[in-house]
Amino acid sequence: MRKAWEFRSIRLIALVLLSIAALISLATGIRHAIEYRCHDLQWMGTLLVWRHIDPWQQALGHSQYHFAHLVTPNYLHLLYLILLPLGFLSFESAEILWTASSICLSVVCILMLRRLFNLDRFQTIVALCLLWMSSPFRVVLEVGQMSFFELFFLTGAYLATSTVVAGLSFGFSLAKYSFSPVAALLFLFRGRLRFLLYAAVVPVVGLLGVWLFVRTPLLRLAVEPFAVSASPTSISPGFADLMTLTEQALRSHVAAIHARQCAYALGLFGSAAYAFLLSRFQLSRAAEFTLISIASLFFVQHLSYDYVFLAVPLCFALSQKSLKIKVPLIGGVLTFWFILPIFERKWQNDPNVHVGQLAIDCLLLAALLAFATRQVITAAGRSPEADEPEPETSGRTLKTAS
Repeated sequence: MRKAWEFRSIRLIALVLLSIAALISLATGIRHAIEYRCHDLQWMGTLLVWRHIDPWQQALGHSQYHFAHLVTPNYLHLLYLILLPLGFLSFESAEILWTASSICLSVVCILMLRRLFNLDRFQTIVALCLLWMSSPFRVVLEVGQMSFFELFFLTGAYLATSTVVAGLSFGFSLAKYSFSPVAALLFLFRGRLRFLLYAAVVPVVGLLGVWLFVRTPLLRLAVEPFAVSASPTSISPGFADLMTLTEQALRSHVAAIHARQCAYALGLFGSAAYAFLLSRFQLSRAAEFTLISIASLFFVQHLSYDYVFLAVPLCFALSQKSLKIKVPLIGGVLTFWFILPIFERKWQNDPNVHVGQLAIDCLLLAALLAFATRQVITAAGRSPEADEPEPETSGRTLKTAS
């Protein structure tokens, strides 16, 4: 009885301390959002679409006009339809609404992950507190990024028990398509064609909707977001991914455009190879989503704010009983959330150490991915149900190798 009371007391004290730290971090993130004006918010791109102006043409330099608050429109067309209500607001009102929405979505995402990973209340609060305390969370608020928008829809794709709902949710997540390659290829290798067909409907509708506004030739409009992304100056170098490391390492030896092409090719090849590896195993939704989240960060270019996706392996780790799995995974997540951002800020203006630090970050993320993959695949091999696919409507324990 006494030990149980002491255990509950320790947990309560830990929750109080974590909650205080999380609220301080949240307040800091909100202050930074006000100070730095959410400079990545796609408000002007949405407003231009409403005014029948093609924002991708503006970014590609095909216009002599300059629009305030226009940031690189490297997202798919459907995002600008979703964000149309922001276009009716002033930028100041839009950034306040977007910041509040991001905070709310962070809570909703953790609650969705709680259901996916079957976490208890204590584990859920710990996950939310650690997320709010993290550097990527504050950066999401500071720059007005859409990382939680992406996490919400991708989690929905894995949580939904209906193929239609899951496919449509995955379709909405394609707006930020940097998380798509590994997941889409895995679904393709698993033969989930109906799922992918439902997903494809969403960006197609988005493309047609924007085309009705801007009247750019349809085929040209379809490839413009990718043309913007492929521009050498469109996106800052990533945080710890294979594409960024490849491009930065090759820039001193080949032309910038060729370095980027090699980086894209290697990222897509790595995504395909990893997706094919996972397709050979029958994994639970939770386990598969965990690996997809880490692999997407590793193979495709992502900046520091997208590392809020490590909330997925964090929840997976919290759900594990074995300390041999739990401790390394939590340690890896906390390293990317709390330790590496310190070195990034310290060395970000020193070009002599950038590639070296990037290589270290990339190796650490590769180690985290390799460890998680080995543990999940080993557990799948030991599972007595590993060779028996479950029906599509079986809930959270659905096997995805059908």
